[in-house]
Amino acid sequence: KDTGAQTQMQHAQNKYVSTVHRTQKYPGNQRDQAVKMKLLLSTVIISSFLNCALADSFNFEHIGDSPQNSDVSTNQGVGYSITFTNQWTEENHPFRYPSSAHWSRFVYASHSSDYVMWEDGGTASGGVENVAEIGSIFALQGEIAGKKNEGSVLDEVVGSGIGKASEGATSIPGEDLCADASHPYVSGISMIAPSPDWFSGVYNLPLWDELTMTWHRRIEVYVYAWDAGTEEGDDYNLFNEETNPRGKISAFMAGDTSNAVFVSEGDNGLQVLPVGVLTFELQESSATCMTSELSAGPSVMPNPTALQTASPTLSPSASPTLSPSAS
Repeated sequence: KDTGAQTQMQHAQNKYVSTVHRTQKYPGNQRDQAVKMKLLLSTVIISSFLNCALADSFNFEHIGDSPQNSDVSTNQGVGYSITFTNQWTEENHPFRYPSSAHWSRFVYASHSSDYVMWEDGGTASGGVENVAEIGSIFALQGEIAGKKNEGSVLDEVVGSGIGKASEGATSIPGEDLCADASHPYVSGISMIAPSPDWFSGVYNLPLWDELTMTWHRRIEVYVYAWDAGTEEGDDYNLFNEETNPRGKISAFMAGDTSNAVFVSEGDNGLQVLPVGVLTFELQESSATCMTSELSAGPSVMPNPTALQTASPTLSPSASPTLSPSAS
């Protein structure tokens, strides 16, 4: 889980060892140089862990006693109900909050570690770009269908859009999302609308407990606002120039001013509050998922690392899901 931080730590250690070896040519200041390098190494290690923890928290942040475990083995295929609850409001995110605030349809997929819908620092696929820019899910569904055929995605469900992003408004797919031992992760996405290319959701969220090899009974996480890196703009404007070259997917974070989207004043200074809550509840007797096709295969335990690179072209028939009031 902390692969990024571990890599940075190894680089820091290599740099430290190399520097200490060089100072051996100068016995008079070797001790001082070694002490300085140890302090530098400690700073880099702490910074690495903080950066890794911060990135993880902006992907998803567990609420309360989440995740709650069950005694249902991952050898059994199961379903999960999904509820998205809106927290993107003028009170929580006051700067230029749009009067036409709404959400596009939500797309969720259960998958193995071989599939990544989107991720921090990754490049948006064509499907993710269309969701983030215009709220259209068709290209992303095409990408998911291709990954189903390859075996890295098991199931996909769609939740309705939210026409008015009021506090507590919800989106719930009409069917459970199926998962099995070979596809124990869930990723999802929806457009924050109107916006240049902003979205929220979750990626590579594990639905199982790796130690007990059982499914989580209930998972409840905060989710945050993200920039797809495909279109310019720092305001809630739908029409903007493309980002060229294409940037990386990144989370919105508090800078040095409250005059920025998603930033607000908190008790401890500037903050970026979550834009929603995602709740996953185990449905072990799901009629949708208890089929022979969902029998458990070999477990896939490594953390997801693969980068989604497919970028199919949006079909001419695809149309955005934005409400008419969007501007």
